[in-house]
Amino acid sequence: MPDLNMERHNNCINTLAIIEYINRHYGNPEELLEGLEKEFHGLPDPLAFLQDPNNWISSDVLRKMYANARRISGDENVAYKIGFESVTYRKLGYISDILLRIWASPNQAFPRVKRINDKFNRNKDIEVIRLPGNHVLLRLRWFKHLNLNTDFCLMNQGVYSAVPTIWGLPPGKVVETQCQFKGGFYCEFDATWEEHSVFRGLKLFFTSKRRLAKEIVSEIERDKQLLENKYSEVETLNKRLQQRIDQLLSIQQASGAILTELDYGTLLPTILKLFIKEIGYNRGIIMLIDRESQTLRFVDGVGGDLTAKQTLMDYEVPLSRHKENILAHVAAKGQPVIAGDVSKLGLNPGNLILSQFSPKSIVLLPLKARGEVIGVLGADKNTDTPAQPTLDQEYLQGFANQMALAIENARMYTELKQGVLKTIQALAAALEAKDSYTRGHSERVAQYSVRLAEKVEMSETQVEKIRSMCLVHDIGKIGIDEHILNKTGKLLDNEFDHIRQHPNIGVNIIKPLNLTPEEIAIVKHHHERFDGRGYPDGLKDSAIPLEVRVATICDAFDAMTSDRPYRRSLPLEKAVKELEEGSGTQFDPDLTPIFTNMIKDGEIRDILVRKVTLRAV
Repeated sequence: MPDLNMERHNNCINTLAIIEYINRHYGNPEELLEGLEKEFHGLPDPLAFLQDPNNWISSDVLRKMYANARRISGDENVAYKIGFESVTYRKLGYISDILLRIWASPNQAFPRVKRINDKFNRNKDIEVIRLPGNHVLLRLRWFKHLNLNTDFCLMNQGVYSAVPTIWGLPPGKVVETQCQFKGGFYCEFDATWEEHSVFRGLKLFFTSKRRLAKEIVSEIERDKQLLENKYSEVETLNKRLQQRIDQLLSIQQASGAILTELDYGTLLPTILKLFIKEIGYNRGIIMLIDRESQTLRFVDGVGGDLTAKQTLMDYEVPLSRHKENILAHVAAKGQPVIAGDVSKLGLNPGNLILSQFSPKSIVLLPLKARGEVIGVLGADKNTDTPAQPTLDQEYLQGFANQMALAIENARMYTELKQGVLKTIQALAAALEAKDSYTRGHSERVAQYSVRLAEKVEMSETQVEKIRSMCLVHDIGKIGIDEHILNKTGKLLDNEFDHIRQHPNIGVNIIKPLNLTPEEIAIVKHHHERFDGRGYPDGLKDSAIPLEVRVATICDAFDAMTSDRPYRRSLPLEKAVKELEEGSGTQFDPDLTPIFTNMIKDGEIRDILVRKVTLRAV
């Protein structure tokens, strides 16, 4: 659409006359649009808009088009000729033409010039002074707040000169006696014209009435077609508006769904699923920039089978290859690539993505957060089935920027969380280091637990949660009296009750990290029993999260095989027997035999060897 801030002073019958004149004599009417790019930005066909008498434009646009017409023609008086031919070639506008023909001669038409002007222009006021005979004075008072010039005068002078030709008379004589643009109070035209004889006037009157009736019928038909076309345009615009509303709503919904999500493991697939669903594609990937190595690395993907994702797991592209690799180009240059036919891009067929996945069409968008490209969001379609209605680039980039912001928020939160967590882990390690009996306990529990979790094929996200939280699972003991922790004899009931508080103390310490329920559960529930007789909440069997059940077995095993103030460590065989006897009561009956078999098969021997070495030190 044209500039919405554009004032509208002139009907497009004026621009129609300019376009028709230049096209008729010089061709290439597109040159008339030079310097008007801003005014018609986003309009598919500005020339069509400027030739529609139902549209209006500003005097600034009209002034620029007159100037372009002078440049094209090399004629300083081209505006006069445009006005003259707008009448003689019937380009004045059919409504003006009909209004003039209603009156049988210039004598009747000229006094009504003001009425016609007021219908089609809002840039001046006209005063008509009748003089004896075929003679009038026309005074044009141009509105001073508009940026007008003599071209507007010349156009009108040309029109008035040609008006008599409507009735088959010679052109009128129109002399400008003063000019507002040259210091006058107004532009004044002294107009005279010839008149028909009475007999010819009567004949012309009846002939013109018949012709006028036919023209009116013809114009009604044209009006009907015009209304149909306008209705179709409005319907198309309404569909485009509804599409844009739907797009904006999808961005809003996506923002609500992802901006509050801080867990990478959940965030990235959520983003990709939203994206490919929105644009009707069937696969999506996210690649993020590693600033240290200056590479673009695959971090997640959805769609296709699991094998496809594994194929890309270690895929990375140096940003320096932006001239030959399209992903690196999008990341390095921050420019999107949207292609309905990948084969036309001239890409290297040996590229891993092209050779493995054979995309037919692609959408690659730079992920920009805080003015910096952090990665690339991509989607492809490997079938010839049509995608959803075309989405414009501005919308797609807005969608990508929302996703980039969510990723950057999650990244910063993860870094902050990891920083604080490492501090707590260091504190926990320092706490254990004070006591030779507990030195290295949490680290070994983490190592055993990771091995067991991987053995039962838990997800990478679950494994990482287990590793990081096992390192701090006993952090709550910082709030327990050291005399009780190191007591060599049997604990009294109140002392045992005091020790049983360490899981809750630990939860209070890690609470500010905004951890997931599974992470918190490892700290809070690692002393729960499968039969429900543990603490602090007495959880039973499947009510205990899987991550906790893994950690509980490994925590107990390391405690059994470590010296304590109140007892010596158990031999390995005895510890395995204790685990087997506790299966189904203290420990998960499905996990326990898997872990004991790992011990028997030597799958954790390296950890045990390091433990013995540490004890000797």
